Amino acid sequence: MATKFSAFAAVGPSATTEIVGLDGGSNVKFAVGDIDISNLTGLPLSILNGGTGQTTQPLALNALTDSANQTINNVLYINNSNEAAFINPTTLPGVPKSIGLYAEFLDGIAGGTYYNFNNGNNTPIAFNAVQGSWSTDTIQGGITMNFNGQPGSAGVTTFTVPVNGSYKITLNINFFDQTQGLQVTSNVFNVNTSAQKGLISERCESNVTISQMYTGIATVNLNANYEIQIYVEFSGGSGSPNPFPI
Repeated sequence: MATKFSAFAAVGPSATTEIVGLDGGSNVKFAVGDIDISNLTGLPLSILNGGTGQTTQPLALNALTDSANQTINNVLYINNSNEAAFINPTTLPGVPKSIGLYAEFLDGIAGGTYYNFNNGNNTPIAFNAVQGSWSTDTIQGGITMNFNGQPGSAGVTTFTVPVNGSYKITLNINFFDQTQGLQVTSNVFNVNTSAQKGLISERCESNVTISQMYTGIATVNLNANYEIQIYVEFSGGSGSPNPFPI
């Protein structure tokens, strides 16, 4: 038995294939190629339906990556299950961490004050001002400075490191009262193990009426959450001076 569609041939649609239908009660026809996306409803497609639910490239990328719920500085990678995932780049094999802190010992800051370093005493430097810090590890964070807020020689400062690693320490100190023969030594002290590493070992060869600067560099291996202190000692010298920081 013939149907009303039996006279229609089955074809693969092309841009010129015509479709017939109703539009507001009127018989109409239009070509497949004339259909525009603006003629369709239900757009933009949601992620559930194979789209992004957005209308611009940046917003679409944010939707696909669920950026609002990701951790800042994480990167997209392929994990061991061949799945796309986000990870902190410093946890990838062979990627080093960059963690640092720049601190100073300043007079009248956060309760700390300058004082004379007694000749012959190995004295901890009471750093009291963080001038800059950085860390590429958004999981463990950075180095923490812990200053007890006490003035003069009662001031004590430790630094806590966040992860296992090799840490390069650079120290610059500048003091008045440098006399001929004064021996200047400085070291890094590991609070957890009592191990020490030398930073500075110099001798003042002539009387200095203004000030003298000394610089030292050392690399120490530390475990996560270890604390360190920086010590300096002035010994001997003409008149056995008690140097004052500048």
